[in-house]
Amino acid sequence: MVHKDAFSNGQVDSKLWLCRELEKLGWTSQLTHVYGGWQGVLGFLLLSREKFQVKRIESYDVDPSCEAVADMINNNWLIKEWQFKAHTADCNYPIPGSPDLIINTSTEHFESFTWFDMIAPGTRVILQGNDLVHDDHVGNAKDLTEFEELYKLSEVMYSGTKKFEYPDWSFTRFMIIGVK
Repeated sequence: MVHKDAFSNGQVDSKLWLCRELEKLGWTSQLTHVYGGWQGVLGFLLLSREKFQVKRIESYDVDPSCEAVADMINNNWLIKEWQFKAHTADCNYPIPGSPDLIINTSTEHFESFTWFDMIAPGTRVILQGNDLVHDDHVGNAKDLTEFEELYKLSEVMYSGTKKFEYPDWSFTRFMIIGVK
């Protein structure tokens, strides 16, 4: 079942922000891994915008209910030579393949840095996190500076914040794009 929050303002705007900044870089990819890919919305946006040239996107989430939903949302690319495929896996363990880009838009959900430590030096990464205090957020940063300290990159192409304000609450999302 599709989780309605996957299409909330904060989720969609954060992923569109990522798409726009990635597209400005002119990068291409043979294999992109999305860690914490949840419902596959990022894959859908990247592929449907057709501005980021990618041969294959593989989305990984520890929640087994996400795989079927992500594959359904991305069915247009699933049937096109598996340009998109979701998998159930814990990214804190080795993931098969040699991605040239790893994206994690849900770093606040990861309890350890094992997944980040396993990324090979020289790999391009896009990371997002936030300062929202929530029951299932275990790895928040308080600001962009702390986020950049948590995820040291050898080269940063983009670093920024996006503020989300609602009538009763607000939060800031952080994003860094670069090379580990």
